[in-house]
Amino acid sequence: MSLGDRFPEVLAAAAEGADWAWAALYRDIAPVLLRFLTNMGAAEPEDALAECFVQLVRNVPRFVGDEAAFRAWAFQVARHRAYDSWRAAGRRPQAATGNVQALHERAFQHEAADAKAIEAAAVEEILGRLTRDQRAVLTLRVLDRFSVEETAQILGRSPGAIRVLQHRAVKVLRNALQPQARQGNSLQPGLAVEKE
Repeated sequence: MSLGDRFPEVLAAAAEGADWAWAALYRDIAPVLLRFLTNMGAAEPEDALAECFVQLVRNVPRFVGDEAAFRAWAFQVARHRAYDSWRAAGRRPQAATGNVQALHERAFQHEAADAKAIEAAAVEEILGRLTRDQRAVLTLRVLDRFSVEETAQILGRSPGAIRVLQHRAVKVLRNALQPQARQGNSLQPGLAVEKE
């Protein structure tokens, strides 16, 4: 979704603190930022999204640019929040909470799984073969349709590095999907990526 011609008006109102403008910006960009943070492996994507918007609110009065520049800036902020999330998760020990016996029983309970759950697990297993950077590049390039240059700006990399990450990610996915295609699995390779 895009605000289009309304963007300058919405941005000016947001800089003045108008709630309606922030609601419009949130509806426009929050879903894609949340997907990006999740794909980047943020420990708590929803919390990282909230932190993104706190930073956007603080700094929007100094922002100058069009809607595309705003989106790129928001993704840069999200990338930094994801990195902060990784660092914070690395410092905090993960302790078991609640009843250990109940956790054990829940982990080893075997319920009949439906086809969608199996397919989702298969997709996640295949995507798990990608590095965080490869997932980020595919998310930005394929799902969010950023150009190579915009993706490079968001991730703080060179356009050449983005092309290499994208090429390697597609190769990993292709290699992961080819054996399944030969076995007649419903997951077929079909990742089309624009060339630039």
